[in-house]
Amino acid sequence: MPEIDIHPLIAHANLERDVAESLRANALKPKLLYMTPRQTELWRQVFLRHSPIHGNPEFARIYREAYARVAEERPARKVWLIGLGCGTGLKEAELCSRLKSEGHEVAFSAIDVSHDLVSESARRLEGAGAKSGRHLVCDLTEIDFIKEWLGRIDEASPRIFTFFGLVPNLHPPFVARLVREILRSGDTLLVNAHLAPLGEGGDLPAAMRSVLPQYDNPETLAWLTAALEHWGLHDLVEGPRMTIGEREGVPAFVARASWKSNEPFEKGGHAFAPGMDEPLRVFQSLRYTVPLFEDLLRCAEFKVELLAETGCREEAIWRVSAARSEIDSTLSELVAKRQ
Repeated sequence: MPEIDIHPLIAHANLERDVAESLRANALKPKLLYMTPRQTELWRQVFLRHSPIHGNPEFARIYREAYARVAEERPARKVWLIGLGCGTGLKEAELCSRLKSEGHEVAFSAIDVSHDLVSESARRLEGAGAKSGRHLVCDLTEIDFIKEWLGRIDEASPRIFTFFGLVPNLHPPFVARLVREILRSGDTLLVNAHLAPLGEGGDLPAAMRSVLPQYDNPETLAWLTAALEHWGLHDLVEGPRMTIGEREGVPAFVARASWKSNEPFEKGGHAFAPGMDEPLRVFQSLRYTVPLFEDLLRCAEFKVELLAETGCREEAIWRVSAARSEIDSTLSELVAKRQ
């Protein structure tokens, strides 16, 4: 069995606190969509039926190309592969196989908010030939805890992080902070972003409409509805509706659920007064453009390299590493600790 550590806050009482905080912000925290076996299975159905990687060979191609470059150029023979928001581990297993084909020894750690997905990912990577390290059930917002946990598990091994499928659901400043805090000198981060597929004319509304069916479909709405049901909100709001909008300057798909009334209600010992003109935000998925995403990371002083992009311009993969100033800061911290 995989050795799995669990963050102290992954407990029902604390999750109820997260629900209360979500209601105060009028937006569900993303982790509340993945916490139960039913939610995990419904999310899996969304992925299997609507992720374009299953029907368009271009999406598989960009991962193969990115993995080949990283495996061939990696000087260290031993590699610690870490899945940040690992999901099912399918992409990490393919990367592991490529690394091993180039003679690398691979250890793997899974990090995800879902215990079921951490277990599945850990088993899948063992099957792909990775040495099973410790794994962690934790919300990615617990950056300090994750950083400390990684250092406690292994202070020296060369690390490759995968960060797949999460960027669309996170606020851009948080993405920059997470990468800044986690990466150290010599690390590699592989990150993908879903893109608004702009053609030559640059018609952004048309580009967003072209990929709307990946989000506005029965499976996705069933998955989001299950979250409202599990957290006891389904009697308070209408069913979620998917719309095209914008979040923090980035094109986005946003699902909102309108409140059924403005009557105050109590949840987890807290009183709430819904606003009829402010629906509850249940879900968001940002669709960057290549310049938008690269600007986000370069403004945070990372070295960014575009490894591959689909011909349809719906997805791309980057290699990210700490810039010189970040490396110098990391070295200074290490020296200070040893003195």
